[in-house]
Amino acid sequence: MNLNKKFAVMLCCAAIAAGAVAQTESQLKRAAQGKTGASPDEVVSFKSDVPYTEAVKSLGELWKKFAGKIVIDRSSLKTSEKQIGVNIQVMYWKDAFDLILRQNGLWYNQFDEHVEIVSVGEVQAAAAQQSVTGATPAGAQISDVGGQQAVAKVDSGEYYAGQREITISSVFLEIDRTKLAQSGISFSIFRGRGLNLGIEFTGANNISTPILGATLNPSDPRLAVDVSAALAIFESEQLGNVLARPQITVRSGSFARLQSGTDFSTKTRDFSQNLVETFYHTGTILNVSPKYFKYNDLEFVTLNYKIERSSPTIGDVSTIISITDASGALSLLNGEESFVGGLYSNQETVTREGIPLLKDLPWWVFGLRYLFGYDATSVSKKELIVLMKAELVPTLETRAADKSTPAKNILQDKINEFEKDRQKRNVKKD
Repeated sequence: MNLNKKFAVMLCCAAIAAGAVAQTESQLKRAAQGKTGASPDEVVSFKSDVPYTEAVKSLGELWKKFAGKIVIDRSSLKTSEKQIGVNIQVMYWKDAFDLILRQNGLWYNQFDEHVEIVSVGEVQAAAAQQSVTGATPAGAQISDVGGQQAVAKVDSGEYYAGQREITISSVFLEIDRTKLAQSGISFSIFRGRGLNLGIEFTGANNISTPILGATLNPSDPRLAVDVSAALAIFESEQLGNVLARPQITVRSGSFARLQSGTDFSTKTRDFSQNLVETFYHTGTILNVSPKYFKYNDLEFVTLNYKIERSSPTIGDVSTIISITDASGALSLLNGEESFVGGLYSNQETVTREGIPLLKDLPWWVFGLRYLFGYDATSVSKKELIVLMKAELVPTLETRAADKSTPAKNILQDKINEFEKDRQKRNVKKD
C-alpha cells in the first residue's frame, strides 16, 4: 500500500516537473522574441477532466484571435472523449497548448495560415527521414517541435509563378424602392451583345422626368461600359446611392473578402470561465473565390460569391443581427460583367408630425404635445444591387517583360507641352 502511495506521489511530481519544464521552455522562447508577459485575455485555466476536443476548440479560438491561424486536428484524439489529463492554472494560452499536446503524445506543425496537430510518431518519422537523406526538400520549412524537427512542405516559386491573378471590381448600389414606386419610374438591367450590361429607365406616359427614355446601351466589347451615368441618375433624383466601389486582385483559387461596414464584439465566458471576445462582421460584405480556366483558346473565370447585407440592433438583453444574403457561382469571360439583385431590406424611420412648435412641447406642459402632434412611422424599402466584373491580370512573365519598356510619364509630357506653348507665345510677342 505504501509502495502504491509512493508511486502515485512520484507520478504527480513527474507530471508537475514536466509541466514546469514545458512552461520554462515556452517562456524562454517568448523571451527570445521580446515578449516576457501576457495580458489577461491571453491567460487560460483548465481542469484535468476537461475533454481534449473542448480544450483544443477553445485554444483554437485564441490561435485565430492572437496569431491569425486556424487549428486543424489530424490526430486520433479529435473524435475521442479523452480528457487532457493535466491541470493548468493561469497559464499563457500557447504554453497551455504545448503542454496539452505533450501530455497526450501530440505536437503541431505551423504553416502560413493554419496549425496542424499531428502525433509525435509522425514528427519522429519526418525527422528520421531528414537525417537519412541529409537534405531538406526545396521550398520546405523546418519547425522545431519539442526537440524534434519536422518538414513542412510548401508550394514552390514555380507553382506561384504559373498562377493567374484576377481583378474583381464591384459596385454596391442601394436603390430606394419606395421613392422609385412613388415617382412611377422603373428600370431594368439587361445584357447586350457584348460583355457589358445596360440599364434602361421606363415610366408611365403622363410622367415627365429627364431620366425617362435614357438608355445606357452596352459599348463595344473592347471597351468597359461607363455605368457612372446611370449611377449619377439615381443619385441626382435621390432614388439611390452608391455604398462602395471596392476592387481587389486575387490569385486564382484564393479567397477574397470585401467589406464596407463596421465590426462589433460581444464578450462571453467559455466552459473554463475564460473571458472570450467574439467579433461579428456587419455591413455590406462580398466574399469571392475566383478560379482561372483555359479550354482550347477560351479563357474564362468561375466566380463563387457570397453577398451579405447585415446590420446589428443592440438591445438590453441581447443583440440582433438582421442579415440578407445571397450566394452562387458564375462563369465570366475576361472583362465580362454580371450583377446580383433582390437583396431587400426595410428601414423604419420615426418622425414627429403635427403643428409646429406645439407638437414639440414637453409632456408636462398640460399634455399639449399629444393634442397637436403625433409620431409618424415610415417604412422605406430598399434593394441592394451588386455589379461585378472579372478581369485577368497579365502573367508575371508579361509584367517582367514590360519592365524593360520605360513607362510613359504623363505628368512630364504635360509639363513639356506647357513649356512649348509658353515659348511659342513668347516668340509671337517678340
